[in-house]
Amino acid sequence: MMTTLRTFLVAALAALSAGAAHAAAFEAKTMRESLSAREVERSLLIGKGWLEFGLGNDLKIAHGAWSPTGEATTWRLPGAPASDQVTWTHTTQRLDLRYGITRRGELYWTIKTHYLRLQNDTLGTDLGQFGLGDPRFGYKYELFRSQAPLTSVIAFAEYKAPAGNEAPGNYVGGPTTFSSFIMTTGTPDAEAGLRFKRQVGPLAVLGGASYTRRFSSIVQYVIETDLNQFGGRIKPGDLTKADLGLMVQLGPVAVDGAALFQSRQATQIGNTAPGIVASRDLTDVVDSDGWALDARTGVTLHITRGVDLVGSALVPIRGEDLGFFPIEDIHPTRGNTYSGTLEFRY
Repeated sequence: MMTTLRTFLVAALAALSAGAAHAAAFEAKTMRESLSAREVERSLLIGKGWLEFGLGNDLKIAHGAWSPTGEATTWRLPGAPASDQVTWTHTTQRLDLRYGITRRGELYWTIKTHYLRLQNDTLGTDLGQFGLGDPRFGYKYELFRSQAPLTSVIAFAEYKAPAGNEAPGNYVGGPTTFSSFIMTTGTPDAEAGLRFKRQVGPLAVLGGASYTRRFSSIVQYVIETDLNQFGGRIKPGDLTKADLGLMVQLGPVAVDGAALFQSRQATQIGNTAPGIVASRDLTDVVDSDGWALDARTGVTLHITRGVDLVGSALVPIRGEDLGFFPIEDIHPTRGNTYSGTLEFRY
């Protein structure tokens, strides 16, 4: 009798254990790395097993540009009153995805749309358009990490694919007439760089540097008239970027600020050359190179461990007239950019 009872208890415990293991699939994932509730203590990678969705919007409002020598200018027709302004509004709607695929590796994607609007009080202009942006995807690899205090050093590689509208119109009214906004360079980019983060108590120092190789392509907004090729080739200037900033943790709020430097090489345009190197006959566009300096400030509110609300402002300090308005990826206008992102993690 005792043997029978003992056998029954063993079988019952085994059944309960099997049921508990089955139910664990609906509970929190146990294979995830730990994630600090404070931004100052988080690695530059999201961590193995974590999936993050970011819903964001960027708003840029510009009333002016930069001169070729880097001086701030205001868009206004000669003789127009000071109250008559030209306003350029550039918005970006983002879906940011991150996934910690390994302990030291992270995959990320960004899918974008844009809404652009140009207003001129003097001429009565009010044009707006919504369209697809250029998607980006990349991979981050953590070269070094230490905890308490945190040190994180990563390398990353990113690719931008041209997908937005590149046709300004049908040119029925001539080559200077357009009916659509250009929302892409029409060319692919490849970027590689390094980033670091070092925690010191409630503070953290962040920075990085990268180089972007921009490739040439035939685009619809470049018109070749000498050889009647119509579709001209363009190669936007390569980019060199660097930034350095500081973060401070104040309870559930992290406040950060940074300086961002960017150098642009000259943009090249021309005819497509025969042979393997199609861009060898391209020539530099005069004054299409230059450098820019921006200041960024941001706030991260930790609602829960899996939900953050992030806001930031980017203020231009110095730039140059690069001659390709309104293509923001080649010719950044002079205006503040305000961003907000709601991040969900699982």
